[in-house]
Amino acid sequence: MAEKMTVEKARDFMMGQGFHCSQCVLSHTAEMVGLDRDQALKFSAGLGGGCFHGDTCGAVSAAVVTLSAVYGYNKPGSGEQNAKMVEKLNEFEQRFLEKHGSLLCRDLLGGHDFSKPGESEKIMAGGATGILKNCPTYCTDVCDILDDMLKDVVK
Repeated sequence: MAEKMTVEKARDFMMGQGFHCSQCVLSHTAEMVGLDRDQALKFSAGLGGGCFHGDTCGAVSAAVVTLSAVYGYNKPGSGEQNAKMVEKLNEFEQRFLEKHGSLLCRDLLGGHDFSKPGESEKIMAGGATGILKNCPTYCTDVCDILDDMLKDVVK
């Protein structure tokens, strides 16, 4: 199991090192689900900010990738495996929704949307004290939920 994610680590990863929420989560879970960390950082980069148009939170999207790496399938006719994966995705989403009320980046950022003119600057302004101040908490909560869901499945 990966070392526990903390708000401080997530904040440094995002605001100190310049990575996105999706990269924070997937770099945390990569090794435990058999993904190369550097590749995980690259292919999760575009998921941040709800794919930079305010849709599904990047941290949540990275959780979907993580759970798919464990429960996904790659052979036709894998209906049972698909059902298990969907069950786990639903469990994760319900747990996140209970804590934060939405899966959408724009909702979690107080209505701000990276795709609207001028919004990106507003979102980024203030860093750890601005609109983005809650993103490290979202990343930490996603990692905690995944750590709990995968503790008996991965080593």
